[in-house]
Amino acid sequence: MSEVIIKRLKESQSKVILIFLDNGFRFRGKCLNSDESYVEILDFKENKIMVFKISEISNMEVEE
Repeated sequence: MSEVIIKRLKESQSKVILIFLDNGFRFRGKCLNSDESYVEILDFKENKIMVFKISEISNMEVEE
């Protein structure tokens, strides 16, 4: 599991993030919460809260 992604997610609380999953899907939303294993975002497209395993994230972007 990437320590860089975990660190970046913890610093990105309340910011807009774009995450790319290993299966090719991507999600854009507001980062609500994260721990060592999961991240919780408010997905803008679906307008609902979604939870993802950090181990399934291949890449991410933080909008400043």
